[in-house]
Amino acid sequence: MIRRLYGAVPAPIRGIAFMMIAAVGLVGMNVSIRHIADDVHPFVIGFFRHVIGIGLLAPFFLRAGTNPLRTRRLPLHGLRALLNVIAMLAYFLALTMEPLAKVVALTFAAPLIATLAAILILGERVSWARAGALVMGLGGALIILRPWSVEISPGSALLILSAATWGLALVVIKVLARTETPVTLTLYASILQVPFAFVAAIFYWQWPTLEQFLVMALIAVFGSWTQLALSQAFREADATVVLPADFTKLIFAGLAGWLFFAETPEIGIWVGGAVVFGGVILNAWLEKRAKERAAAVAPPGDTSQNPP
Repeated sequence: MIRRLYGAVPAPIRGIAFMMIAAVGLVGMNVSIRHIADDVHPFVIGFFRHVIGIGLLAPFFLRAGTNPLRTRRLPLHGLRALLNVIAMLAYFLALTMEPLAKVVALTFAAPLIATLAAILILGERVSWARAGALVMGLGGALIILRPWSVEISPGSALLILSAATWGLALVVIKVLARTETPVTLTLYASILQVPFAFVAAIFYWQWPTLEQFLVMALIAVFGSWTQLALSQAFREADATVVLPADFTKLIFAGLAGWLFFAETPEIGIWVGGAVVFGGVILNAWLEKRAKERAAAVAPPGDTSQNPP
């Protein structure tokens, strides 16, 4: 019955719905982190978020049917995990310093940074139109930061660091995805991030109370929920279809900041966030068109566009 109803919903609608569910999960995680960050250091929260998250994702690893630990690219997995941890810890720290809407708005820059890194590191070619989309998105980030009128705060610097390292991690993921399965990618990210997070947490270590542990469990639930919903959204429909719904997390973050923390985001955050997001959407659309053109001109039997 449920499967029949699910199948009756068009795939694009399902994809958009899952993207919005992921947005709610991310904002729920942010609110939960802010709730206990005054009593538990964000680095400790990050460590427990990963430890509990592994337990939550274990059933997905165990049902894979093959050995998800099989890999010949362990160093790259380690690099991806290190970049992820730096991005996460910087993000968690920034949550304690900046309004929720600003934190979310600047995260939109990560895919643009990933595209720029792919051009510089992997030598990917980019059209003038996509270059314009990148400039547009990064210009939106400047609108949010306003470095010409205000000093960049420590929280803003942490958000820039988080977006940059997450963008680099996306490039590493792109390379790994050529040979690794999604399960292997997720499993190694989960396992290898724990020791990196522990090294950071040990300097601020404290055993959480039962209430704090339950909140951290909720943070892990929201984090895993977000990852799974994002994966399903991109599985249901093309990125250019589901990505516009990702903008709802800025709306949800603004509402959550107002309801729970009496925050009123500045107009520049909304304008800058919209510009950054516009650059992301335009870049994704142009990338899709480029791939479609490349596939159309490829000779029959040519599989070079789809590396193993």
